[in-house]
Amino acid sequence: MNTISKTILKYEWKTFVRNRYQVVMLLASFVFGLYAIYYGQSEIDAQRETIVTITDLEDVEFSSYRDSFKGALESSAQEQMHDIASRPEFAWFRHGYHAILPPHDYAALAIGQRDLFRYYYRLTGMSLHYQLFENELANPVNLLAGNFDLSFVLIYLFPLLIIVFCYSSFSAEKENGTLPLLQVQSVSIRKIILLRLLIYFTIITGLALLISFIGLFASGDLLDAENRIPAIIWILGVVTYCAFWFALLFLIISFRKSSAFNAMIAAGLWLLFLIVVPALLNIIVTTKYPLSSTTLAGLTRRTGLENENDENESREVIMEFLSHEPGLAASDSLIHHNMPAKAYAAFTALKDINSNQEVTRYNLEVEKRSRWTKGFHWLSPSVNLQHLFAQVAKTDLETFLQFQKALTHFHGDITDFYFEKLFWDRPIRLEDYSNLPSFKIPPKHSNLYGVGTSLAKSGVMALIAFLVGFIKMKNQ
Repeated sequence: MNTISKTILKYEWKTFVRNRYQVVMLLASFVFGLYAIYYGQSEIDAQRETIVTITDLEDVEFSSYRDSFKGALESSAQEQMHDIASRPEFAWFRHGYHAILPPHDYAALAIGQRDLFRYYYRLTGMSLHYQLFENELANPVNLLAGNFDLSFVLIYLFPLLIIVFCYSSFSAEKENGTLPLLQVQSVSIRKIILLRLLIYFTIITGLALLISFIGLFASGDLLDAENRIPAIIWILGVVTYCAFWFALLFLIISFRKSSAFNAMIAAGLWLLFLIVVPALLNIIVTTKYPLSSTTLAGLTRRTGLENENDENESREVIMEFLSHEPGLAASDSLIHHNMPAKAYAAFTALKDINSNQEVTRYNLEVEKRSRWTKGFHWLSPSVNLQHLFAQVAKTDLETFLQFQKALTHFHGDITDFYFEKLFWDRPIRLEDYSNLPSFKIPPKHSNLYGVGTSLAKSGVMALIAFLVGFIKMKNQ
């Protein structure tokens, strides 16, 4: 770097330091960032406390079942507890297992869908769809501008900060009458503007990185294997996003219009990328892939046999269910013992079987919506970065869809455990409590190709904007 460039940078730095309004705005942005980290942590900490509470409740519940096998049953309450613990006709719908989607360490930085969808369920052997669809996954393009987490500050507020700092980088010289003095210097106007933008890029991007590192350190261990790659992706996303907005401001400045024109165009582009594009995508995807939750609403209504005392109806329901589960059909006392309990269990299972096709079709439409929307994220680097942050924090829609699929397998394990004993008229023994169903969600591997593509899209848009501005300012 030559002497003239160093002199310009030194002058621009002194000008920035003496501008109290700019310093105050940076300090305010820093405070907003710290509050956003605190807000996100408080939200996720509340979820973690809830998880601990429901886990403790489940432990207490099953401890009481185990204890009922020990010692004499001296009261009606103890006898009732032992019946629930040992008799499958009660246990299949009374024993509750919690399936939990624990938050990633960085979920506090980008809450995403975690406040929209349930992150835990208490499942019994009753109808899975009844238990699942009290909350539906109907809107995959909800961009969630309501949470004041760190991703909100970086995506929504920092572009405004860049606009305020940079929109008059050239026009102010012209309007203040100092442009002729700059034009007689040995360096070009373009180089002066670029050096000025470089100062602001270093300051604002540095602030964004500082806040990000504070958030990353406060939320989890950066050295942890599960956090290293997400942290790197987060940092790259922040740098790329800031570079895009600085390149965009450089392009606007290259037209050499007035400060009012620059501010109006920059604000319009902010509205376009952060408000208009997401809203249009939402409208188009809703029209292209309409979803009706009427069927799912019907699944959440509790229903039963028309006449539970009608043995013929109960027998028909049981036999229909056994046509789907022939392995449970060999018991000699199948129809003669605990028929009402078996009939109701068969009825709830058939309800899931008969509605499975409709539920599968609904979920496929949700996934189509998500895939279609992701295909147009390139239209807005803001939407692109928001999805990237949600992927890093594992608060995106795909994570919850994977969670729902894991719930289906877990419910199958629960019904297998209890229905075998119910239909074969076998009691639940104390040793069976060592082999209870347990929930496991398959690990979600990082899609590095998709992440790299997302970063590349924003980087290409920033490069194009910069090159066009660079060429245009040279030709004027």
